[in-house]
Amino acid sequence: MINGNMSLTNVNTWIRLAYMVLFALLVMAARLLVSIVVIVQFALVLVFGRDNENLRNLGQGLGKWVYQAIMFLTFNSDDKPFPFDEWPVLDPSEGYSVSTHEEVEDVEFVDAESDLDVSDEDIPSFTAGDRPSDKDAG
Repeated sequence: MINGNMSLTNVNTWIRLAYMVLFALLVMAARLLVSIVVIVQFALVLVFGRDNENLRNLGQGLGKWVYQAIMFLTFNSDDKPFPFDEWPVLDPSEGYSVSTHEEVEDVEFVDAESDLDVSDEDIPSFTAGDRPSDKDAG
């Protein structure tokens, strides 16, 4: 029971709790901010046909920051995210433009059964013996 009492009086554990409360609140705020970025980004694509690079970068940075915060909250990392560390490094991304994502037109459907020519030799041997005609032959 000595270890349990030492855990309860460990100052570092209580300090971590304070950081965890802070980051839990910040993650909730980030969720709202990500929702706003998603809505505005979609509206921009509808109006202008392409996304906004700054909002795309903000969304990526927020996503990486939320990941770092959750890793800290779940005790998978002792590293505290921004503002106690650097903002996450962004990876270059291509972005979205209506002109680069043309819609598929004139889709041709193919009947799979009409293209298949299945004979008895094509049936694997482990299933061929289960057919009534094979049992009668044996």
